[in-house]
Amino acid sequence: MQGPRFTVGEEVLYDGRRFVIAGTRPGPYGFRLLAASDRHDDEADIVWAAEAEMTPLESYVRPRYHTDVR
Repeated sequence: MQGPRFTVGEEVLYDGRRFVIAGTRPGPYGFRLLAASDRHDDEADIVWAAEAEMTPLESYVRPRYHTDVR
């Protein structure tokens, strides 16, 4: 059995915007997302999303030239 791909506190992309996972619950839309800060949008946003609708932030998961991957 495999667990969820994402954890509480992790930043993800959802619908083209950056969100932070604030909580989880059982069910198809089990991730509560809070909009991360954005310089051009002061409005807070809270949504429930499915795991399949979210993607990890590439800059956090892709090794860079200065990262020693072993």
